[in-house]
Amino acid sequence: MGVESFAFVPFPSPGQAFFTVGVCIFSYILLVLLYRLYLSPLAAFPGPKIAAATHLCEFYYDVIKRGQFVFKLREWHAKHGPIIRINPDEIHIYDADYLQSSVFTASSGKRREKYEVATRVFGAPQAAIATVDHDVHRMRRRAMGRFFSKENVRRVEPIIQTTLQRMFARMQDYRETGRPLTISLLYSAFTADVITEYAFAKSNNYLDMPDLNKKFFDMMVGVHEMGAAARYFKWMMPVLNSLPPWLVTKLNPGMREFFVFQEDMKGRIQEVKEKSEYYGTLTHKTVFHEILTSNIPAPEKTVDRLWQDAEIVSVAGTETTAWTLVVITYYLLADPEVLRRLRVELFTITEESVPWKRLEKLPYLTAIIQEGLRLSFGVTSRLVRTCPDEIVRYTNKGKIREIPAGTPISTTGPLYHLDSSIFSDPLRFRPERWLEQGQSLDRYLWSFSKGSRQCLGMNLAYAELYLCLFAVFRRYGGPGDQSPRMELFETSVEDVEFKYDLFVPYPKMESKGIRVVLKDD
Repeated sequence: MGVESFAFVPFPSPGQAFFTVGVCIFSYILLVLLYRLYLSPLAAFPGPKIAAATHLCEFYYDVIKRGQFVFKLREWHAKHGPIIRINPDEIHIYDADYLQSSVFTASSGKRREKYEVATRVFGAPQAAIATVDHDVHRMRRRAMGRFFSKENVRRVEPIIQTTLQRMFARMQDYRETGRPLTISLLYSAFTADVITEYAFAKSNNYLDMPDLNKKFFDMMVGVHEMGAAARYFKWMMPVLNSLPPWLVTKLNPGMREFFVFQEDMKGRIQEVKEKSEYYGTLTHKTVFHEILTSNIPAPEKTVDRLWQDAEIVSVAGTETTAWTLVVITYYLLADPEVLRRLRVELFTITEESVPWKRLEKLPYLTAIIQEGLRLSFGVTSRLVRTCPDEIVRYTNKGKIREIPAGTPISTTGPLYHLDSSIFSDPLRFRPERWLEQGQSLDRYLWSFSKGSRQCLGMNLAYAELYLCLFAVFRRYGGPGDQSPRMELFETSVEDVEFKYDLFVPYPKMESKGIRVVLKDD
């Protein structure tokens, strides 16, 4: 056979090439859709077919519509029942009692892992909170966990008390001038200063800044929106982190503050490593000094890893606790009778400064904090776990559903917090519900998540809530009280209502925050 036999094989025209490629792409998409809808191990689970077929539905409500997917989940559960398929890979369960005995159990014999896709929102893959592997997470959590135990938090209550005095000094400035105070900024500065002093023995000192570092907290909206998008684009955060900060800042000027913050975290970890002898002179133990002197493996102590934990601890220890204080303050000032009842209880204690342990015994203050946690939500995004070693079985109306091992299984806190069958009149701030039913409601409070990956900073958050609310409302009354008093200023319930899920709750975007005036007359 001669070479000339192959010399005249015609090449396809551009039109034919495009047609062939198009047919291949169409065939691939069709096969993927057919598999997801009819052949996948999750194909038999109830839920919208469009959600089972593609992530685009979730992306549309989460990113395009800006944090609305959580509200869609409520609609789907109402239509399809307590267990539904919400995307091609994930099962969502709306059953608190079942989940706490299975997927979200704290049992040491059960391996529970994070879903890698869900961890992308943090942009910090080596942080403990974003660690997928069960055993690695347990090691990292253990290294930090003892510093957030109830016993250890009680030892450092003086940090909270000292920071409260600095906060009151700022409040006095506004009281003397009569200027409106954005108390949501004040509380954020307070919690930021507490967590950074606790973690590094070096406070951010936001309370000392004239504007309470408003630009930092404004910047966090954009960061959370970027995190929501990163869930769907695996390459997004690595690419952004690899770009020079000046270029990202040019594309998004609001990110400048974020890069300043990241560099500060890296610098603080480096400083802790280089000045280990300084630790012996401190008045209290700190999280990162102790981690660096612990016996965990050396790769766990690198600056490149620990700054990611530092970033998460600093942000998580600021936002959710501050927002809970904001929500509680709004509802107390909007309902003078609730505030009056609280102040009667607070004044049963004659001292102006008392330990957290004693405040926990005040029933109405405790009920107010629980109700505030319910309506401030904590994390509003889905909580996702995988069970790598076991098939998860869920029974509904006599039918057993088997979820394959390793399948992402999620639930969403706000669905429980706003469920009228659990909390009657759920949009109303009514602390009395916790006194009427007490412990029976605690299992439906998901503000700190549940199980072996529950929020690490829960005890510190509770200490701040008790100590801050006691100090503020023992000092300031509300409308109609004798001076000094605190009153809402150009603020409505829309400024605290949950409108957007950006991992944490946001009210209407045009909100100017919760503003108050402090009066003497």
